Amino acid sequence: MKQIQIIIPDRALKDVDEILREAQVGGMTHYRVEGRGTTKAEAVAGGRGTMKYTPEYIPRTKVEVVVKDDQVDLLSRKIMDRLGANEISGKIFVLEVPLTFDIKTGRKGESAI
Repeated sequence: MKQIQIIIPDRALKDVDEILREAQVGGMTHYRVEGRGTTKAEAVAGGRGTMKYTPEYIPRTKVEVVVKDDQVDLLSRKIMDRLGANEISGKIFVLEVPLTFDIKTGRKGESAI
């Protein structure tokens, strides 16, 4: 099993959700994060709109899913194809998940996802 972590702009969440649903990924977690990378932050209005400042960290959405090993390449490719076509920047990280348990059913391994 693998955990896929996808860091994207907030506006791309719907696209990623659609891709995961089409691939019948059972569950997804997403939350708002902030960070810095190669993308430069744009100046935003502050106060009553009379001054602008450039934030040090850029707000993003982080999506996490756990999938079977054979789904990783397909999902990564679909995400990169759709978001890359819209010129949306982001990152995909893939991590090994040695064991998973379903708390309610007691299942473990791939049957728990």
